[in-house]
Amino acid sequence: MFKKIIVGFSTLVLVLFVIAAFQPSTYTVQRAISIQAPADKVRPLISDFRNWPQWSPWNHIEAARMEVLSQTPTNISVKLEFPGESAKPSMMEFWMQPRDGGTTVRWSMNGEVDFTGKIMNMIISMDKALGPAFESGLAKMKAVAEK
Repeated sequence: MFKKIIVGFSTLVLVLFVIAAFQPSTYTVQRAISIQAPADKVRPLISDFRNWPQWSPWNHIEAARMEVLSQTPTNISVKLEFPGESAKPSMMEFWMQPRDGGTTVRWSMNGEVDFTGKIMNMIISMDKALGPAFESGLAKMKAVAEK
């Protein structure tokens, strides 16, 4: 009986590992919000990291390193790196599109996941894990920009 339990458990673990191996090796999370403020008022909230504590859902994470890679009047690209040998950088993009006297801000993040990340993605997707933080951050950004 014990042997059947061990064989059954081993088979289940093997099946889960095979399924995990076929999970996507990249992720993308994206959210957007309409802000009743011009892009010129929104842009500095994103491009100047000293302003992030006003709206970022992750302003308490000090171990991450961020770098603005490029910036135009309508787009800001940010590289996000966490410490650790196996940590791969994530790319964040912010798009600002003028609309009806305001600005639509779209925030996306994409990156690669390792095998452990693939297993975690089977439990909760990156979209479900990070999406609420994006929504919270954008809502705070809106509140700050509309003051």
